[in-house]
Amino acid sequence: MVTEYNRAMLNRKVTYRLYPNVEQESRLQETLGLHQRLYNTALEERIRVYKETGKGLSFAEQCKVLTQWRKTVPALAGQNAQSEQVTLKRLHLAFQHFFRRVKNGETPGFPRFKNFHRYLGWGYKTHGDGWKLHPSQGASPGENGAAHGKLYLQGIGLVSIRGKARTAGTPVTCEIVHKAGKWYASVTLEMETVQRERGMGMGAFDWGLTEFMTIATPEGMEVVANPRHLKNQLAELKRLG
Repeated sequence: MVTEYNRAMLNRKVTYRLYPNVEQESRLQETLGLHQRLYNTALEERIRVYKETGKGLSFAEQCKVLTQWRKTVPALAGQNAQSEQVTLKRLHLAFQHFFRRVKNGETPGFPRFKNFHRYLGWGYKTHGDGWKLHPSQGASPGENGAAHGKLYLQGIGLVSIRGKARTAGTPVTCEIVHKAGKWYASVTLEMETVQRERGMGMGAFDWGLTEFMTIATPEGMEVVANPRHLKNQLAELKRLG
């Protein structure tokens, strides 16, 4: 076997299962609720500004508003600023998709307010800013063999995790997801290469009617007999019938 490398920089996702303790579970729920309320408040603000001025708010403008909100709302100030910007970005993308559908004559689907139980999670932009992956056994994040470990989340602490990256890489972004009562972290890894193993042998095959398949290789021909499953089971089928 030989190993082939793709030299392009690639991103891959690895999902970890989170195992928070009782206190961490409570903080995770509070953080989820905060991002849900931030999303809905930002949506309400966009609607209000449009009704009053006839113009929509851009993502950059809402980030400036967020800065002011963080000065007056302790709960927002206590959370990672970049993760709150990710929530605003998700709302911005929802509006972009809405305008694209309008332009294409499709059913628009105006962005909706999110119910807490239908709001799945939040995200982080930069590894080390509000979150950090700590694989077990002192290995580097994303290193082969670095299974499980802990995930640091600002305001929540070090949460035990289970999971393993199949290919070594550098953590870039993270999304926390709450689904069916369980918590998950979807971590994007940036890697220079993706390692794949493959064989060097060549061959061709041809499906047959009498025989199941004929395989041709540099070493010669090989015929695979037809298993004839139906014929071999006819007696048993008749007995059961």
